Amino acid sequence: MKKDAQYFETVIIGTGFSGLLAAIGLQKKNNHDFVLLERGADIGGTWRDNSYPGAEVDIPTGLYSISFIPYKFKKRYSPQSELLEYTNYIIDKFNIRKHTKTNQSVTKLTYNDSECLWHVETKSGEHYNARFIIDTSGVLANPKTPDINGAESFQGKKFHTAQWDHSVPYQGKRVGIIGSGCSAAQVVPAIADQVDKLTVFMGKAQWIIPRSDRTYSSAERFISNLPGIRHLKRLMIFSYHEIRFAAFRRYPFTSKITGFIKYLYARTLRKNLEKYIDDEKLRQHMMPDYELGGRRVIPSNRYLPALSRDNVDVDISGIESITPTGIRTKDGQDIPLDIIVYATGFFAYSDMKKALTFDVYGSGGRHLNSEWENEAVSYKGITVSGYPNYFKVNGPNTGTGHSSQLCYMEAMVNYTIKAICAVKRDNNIKAIDVRSHIQSEYVTKMKNTMKLTVWQRSNCSAFYRKNMTGEVTSLSPESVVNFIFSRKWFRLKDYHLLK
Repeated sequence: MKKDAQYFETVIIGTGFSGLLAAIGLQKKNNHDFVLLERGADIGGTWRDNSYPGAEVDIPTGLYSISFIPYKFKKRYSPQSELLEYTNYIIDKFNIRKHTKTNQSVTKLTYNDSECLWHVETKSGEHYNARFIIDTSGVLANPKTPDINGAESFQGKKFHTAQWDHSVPYQGKRVGIIGSGCSAAQVVPAIADQVDKLTVFMGKAQWIIPRSDRTYSSAERFISNLPGIRHLKRLMIFSYHEIRFAAFRRYPFTSKITGFIKYLYARTLRKNLEKYIDDEKLRQHMMPDYELGGRRVIPSNRYLPALSRDNVDVDISGIESITPTGIRTKDGQDIPLDIIVYATGFFAYSDMKKALTFDVYGSGGRHLNSEWENEAVSYKGITVSGYPNYFKVNGPNTGTGHSSQLCYMEAMVNYTIKAICAVKRDNNIKAIDVRSHIQSEYVTKMKNTMKLTVWQRSNCSAFYRKNMTGEVTSLSPESVVNFIFSRKWFRLKDYHLLK
């Protein structure tokens, strides 16, 4: 171990909602010997980074919020600015900033078997030793930028939505949006009426469904935050989204109902395409040929109307190359552009080389990155056999395709804090390592359950899946209720006790 390393009992990597929850959880258990390492210049996670025009949550903030930290949100679906305000409110409320070190980009974690300690190396050259690692580095933190021939020759400005360059004005400019997923569906209507010309380079069709959004009055914000009212409202939103899970899981007794619901959504999308999209070829292209839910659904009332504007074009022929002055399409058009925006999402667990942004070396020199390239396995999506006292919040198969990710985060962090407290209660235990057969049984169960979901059975590519088309590596096949209760209790007998 490095002699100049700073020691903390727990090192938390990342300061998004998961990292904040971990810090709060430790403090509630009177554990104050911890540090949060943030690779950026400030705290904030997803809603600090994703500040592109139109960025907002696609789950009602009554549910997309921490259950025990109320906030008077102004809109049903809050924009990025309000979610960042909420993040900073949490940071200040629990005095988390004093535990945080910024500009600390972790490059390597190494476990020392003889000392039962983790060594943390950072890009800035600082080193840390820790008994416990809570890795909350985000799944949606590593932007995916396509490798397009000629990109380096472009003379204008180009950037990813997650790295939006606010110093570049887009008003009155010719802008190209590459991609047609959730971020594109938010950016396009946000800037369409301000740019001179907007060209959307559209890939695979997406399921675009209507949603109800509105701004709350001051009185409604006050009333809805009263304890009983707030919990009832949250329960109603939770229940609605939990019922939707039946549409993504193959339950024989719900097949007719879910089939009818999907039929209604398909009919609604066809009607909206007919209403807003004049070009028949484009309408046909935009009608998905895969089952609802195979890719992340886009809830938007503004995207299709924006595509119908006179100054908005949609190209579906594909990109041949990026030129010094714009983009050349596969049908031979040269489209002049001043700005190119990559609305191409994130790697998540689709590319395991990108899933972890630093190397993790466990017991006996095992390398988690290499192992996960072969097969992304864990126990409950949190611990990994061979990596003692390492807790990966938002690990493989812990994402949601139908509800609020914060519900999952709370469950995983609560499990992690219970594990740490259980280890600390017994002075003879230095570390815990999940038993390999317990992990294998869990992984087998998850894979078998996943086969019953639309995410695995749908014939389409998605960032949910390894290499976009293989096994589903990001999403959990469990309902939120099952996910929470299956992680509610921590059992030491599931783990080897290292003494």
